[in-house]
Amino acid sequence: MNYWLEHCEPPRPRPTGVDWDVFVSYRSLDRSWAIALYDMLTQCGYKVFVDQFVLVAGQGLATQLGENLDRSNSGVLLWSERTADSKWVANELNAMIARQAESGSDPNPFYFVVAMLDLKKPKGIPAGTLYLDFSDYPDGPTGIDIVRLTCGLQGRPLNPPAVARLVSYEKGVMEEPARLRADAKAGRYAAILDRIKSSELAYTTSATIPSVAVDQLIRGKRYDAAFEALDVLLGRFPKSLRLRQLQGLALRRSGKVEDASYALNLLVEQGHDDPETLGMLGAVYADIWDARLKAGDAAGARDALENSRNLYRQAFQKVPSDTYVGINAASKSALLGELDTARSIAADVTKRLGEARAARSGAPAADYWERVSEAEALLVAGNHAEAFRLYHEARVAFQHEKGSIESTATQLGRLLAVLEVPAEISARLKGEFGLG
Repeated sequence: MNYWLEHCEPPRPRPTGVDWDVFVSYRSLDRSWAIALYDMLTQCGYKVFVDQFVLVAGQGLATQLGENLDRSNSGVLLWSERTADSKWVANELNAMIARQAESGSDPNPFYFVVAMLDLKKPKGIPAGTLYLDFSDYPDGPTGIDIVRLTCGLQGRPLNPPAVARLVSYEKGVMEEPARLRADAKAGRYAAILDRIKSSELAYTTSATIPSVAVDQLIRGKRYDAAFEALDVLLGRFPKSLRLRQLQGLALRRSGKVEDASYALNLLVEQGHDDPETLGMLGAVYADIWDARLKAGDAAGARDALENSRNLYRQAFQKVPSDTYVGINAASKSALLGELDTARSIAADVTKRLGEARAARSGAPAADYWERVSEAEALLVAGNHAEAFRLYHEARVAFQHEKGSIESTATQLGRLLAVLEVPAEISARLKGEFGLG
């Protein structure tokens, strides 16, 4: 179990006035990677500043970021093609450069590392800055470079005797995420569960790849297998935020709404009020709304729907570039009858997704949820024909993700009941997603 962790450098002692071992800078489009990094560093004993967990809305974003960076021992900057247009990340990069320069003669100097997610290097980095290439690990950090990262945070080189063992380990896990996705597309979910329960290093040394595996089970609507996997994995990695989020997601998707509400509310009460957790909890209250409505409890149903919308809106206000929670804030506003608000939010989401697509040179998103978010935003905005086209393309491209498609169908059915969609388009959408 400690094969990999024993090679990671532990955090330095924090002097007076320093509250964080490491400050993580990223853009919300790289949020999943940032959460995986948060899990990994927490597992190594670091106290990690990730803005979506800590910042308070309405108290000055730039000021809070600057203050917390000043109270950090080290920093990690996640940089990718998607980061290049983010002024916030660029500002934090400049602040890290200045912080490192100012602390050069201190007994406790500030170090930072650039983690490149797609081989795109930021400009203006001082000589000697540590770059690490994680382009082969789109789902989160693992391999020899994660050990290099922890060494870089302490200003130390990688321990040479560890290299041979780590290289051997890395070869064994580099292709694992691709294998998991191929298994899911082929319907080989039993093979995924078998590997999760095995003693393979990829599944016993870090929560990164196990989280990818559980996500594939949930997307494929294999909830019993997901619960069996989570029982094993949360025993190995009880502090993993991502695994606990996935547990809440699996509970909700499988209809165990009360248990999902408890699991996700517990995360929020423990300080994890990030957009991912808030969004999952917003979905729980949408299910509660639906159940109360069917039971004839109109007042209770509206309360639950407002709670759902408010959670999504809180998440969107916290991280305005998070399009998933943004489109859900728009859709829940539409279900509440607040169509002007819904269209305004949907227009913002469409603009941001268009910018992301332009950064990919027009290529479609690799993630199912980003693709259907754009379709949903267009539907709310009234661009019905284009919305249908994008819904269709996403469903076909990700047809193996039966759980995700079922969730989309539920949301779509709700929206078609309140939006003015032409009868022909409405019928085609219902047929596309098997709605009665």
